[in-house]
Amino acid sequence: MKTRVIIDTDPGQDDAMAILLALSASEELEVVGITTVAGNVGVGQTTINALRICQLAGREDVPVYAGCAQPILRPLHTAEFICGPDGLAGMALPAPRQPARPGHAVSFLIDDLRASDSKVTICALGPLTNIALALLQAPDIKTKIDRLVVMGGARDLGNMTAAAEFNFYVDPHAAAVVFKAGLPITLFPLNATYQAVATPKRQQDFDGGGAVGAAILSMLRRERSNGEATGGGEGHPMHDPCTVAWLLWPELFEGRDCHVHIETAEGPTVGRSTIDWWARGGEPANAHVIGTLDADAMFSRIASSLRSLDADAAPRRKAFS
Repeated sequence: MKTRVIIDTDPGQDDAMAILLALSASEELEVVGITTVAGNVGVGQTTINALRICQLAGREDVPVYAGCAQPILRPLHTAEFICGPDGLAGMALPAPRQPARPGHAVSFLIDDLRASDSKVTICALGPLTNIALALLQAPDIKTKIDRLVVMGGARDLGNMTAAAEFNFYVDPHAAAVVFKAGLPITLFPLNATYQAVATPKRQQDFDGGGAVGAAILSMLRRERSNGEATGGGEGHPMHDPCTVAWLLWPELFEGRDCHVHIETAEGPTVGRSTIDWWARGGEPANAHVIGTLDADAMFSRIASSLRSLDADAAPRRKAFS
């Protein structure tokens, strides 16, 4: 039985790989919608990017809904210094042929979950604004969520500030709402995702692909303007694909149940995730936190799955043109 998936995202190069991986795994995953949020770039551009990625995959049938343009209580911080002015530096994707669906992403989340005959998994790749507002407006949807798979937080140091990872820093109040909601959560913090670096050796797995593979390689091989200061050492960290890879190949990952607290008070630690890895605080676990992964196997399997997408995408792209 396929897992029904909604991807909430702020593309972002690593978001692009995550979305393409989900679309390539059509035997295992049914992507019922993509919702966009402001994060890496503004929501207008993240929405365009989601449409461009679906177009590359030949999957313009997947509905894309634009979501929140601002965090719940803070001004928006974006990450063009990492992902480029359009969020997808290095990929050179054409403009989308069709627009996003009418309606707001939060409304789509509520309506789709309420109408679903089966539970839905949500892959959250950006700030958690859309998901938090959906839960606040419609608490009943919790019964329809099988699991949230979240890229965010850090067990050690942050990548936006010394304390905070980018997604949780952008909207810490949304993250706090989500982690207090009592939902099953699998969390991929930076200490795990920084193991998923697209080194030159791992990039070789993507050689020989079609348009999808070429776009991925162009993105992975783009110049890193800040070098090691942005983390990853030998290449770009692919944070977000870890979430989809976990749905497909959970045997590649190890973690433990922990309590996660999000700091919302303004100051040098705003957005910090305190992950009680050693269960010192005595509070009940509210997330399964990933600690290690087999990155070589993950990149190899992603490349293989994307080659199958490439094989199918050309005729679909022609059909939608």
